[in-house]
Amino acid sequence: MAIQIPFALLTLSTIFLLLPPYTTADYVLYNGEVLMAGQNLTNGYYRLTMQPNCDLVLYDNYDTPIWQTNTAGGGQNCYVTLKPNGEMVVRRDVHYTLWSSASKSKKGKYALVLNSNGRLGIYGQRRWSSNNQKDAKVLSRSEVKTEYVLFSGQRLSPPRKLKYRNYSLGFSKCNLVIRDERSEKALWQTNTDGNDCYLQLENDGELSVKRSGERVWSSNKRGESGEYIAVLRFDGRLHVYGPQVWSNESREDSELLTASPVVGVDSASSL
Repeated sequence: MAIQIPFALLTLSTIFLLLPPYTTADYVLYNGEVLMAGQNLTNGYYRLTMQPNCDLVLYDNYDTPIWQTNTAGGGQNCYVTLKPNGEMVVRRDVHYTLWSSASKSKKGKYALVLNSNGRLGIYGQRRWSSNNQKDAKVLSRSEVKTEYVLFSGQRLSPPRKLKYRNYSLGFSKCNLVIRDERSEKALWQTNTDGNDCYLQLENDGELSVKRSGERVWSSNKRGESGEYIAVLRFDGRLHVYGPQVWSNESREDSELLTASPVVGVDSASSL
């Protein structure tokens, strides 16, 4: 579970009163959100946990640590957050940094993703967002077990959908639609005709609806070649972030205040 908090306006004791002590949540953390002691990102067998001893640990399905920041004993009242420059930090006492991903980039919108193979990645900046014509309710960040992230190089073909609780992204024939399945209202659509279409996220971050390999709709937003994600968010919008600026496979890209860099894991990048 994650929550957005203006740190400058709240004391740490006030922050902790806002959250239940132990929760399970989805697998994306956006900048401006925090994970506190006992809170997790969870995807399938894998769980990223901010522990009460200030260590940020990634566990597999056997509860075996496969990656960690090695910040245990660093203090109390610790949390992890994603800064507006794409840097992930473990902090104590609001502002004291114990560990950093060292992935500083331009100010913008970023997302940390735990994929189903146990790989952590930070993606940004945000490259594109669906211009939903209808306002959608912002859903609480409770446990989500459905697939709602598309990685670059992957296709979304019928009947497969991305789904975040009652929001879904899928095709009605060749028309790609974001729908609120409770109200049955379309929130956004490509208005494309035909049959046998699919959505593809290209390696430059461009979203394309294709039919027989021919592009019939595009987001028209391209970046440098790299790894990107398209995320159906809790507000009913589809966002594209990238390229990837950090992963837990890169030991040299992280900084620990008093110990050696963290140990990475060897895993694939797709769901």
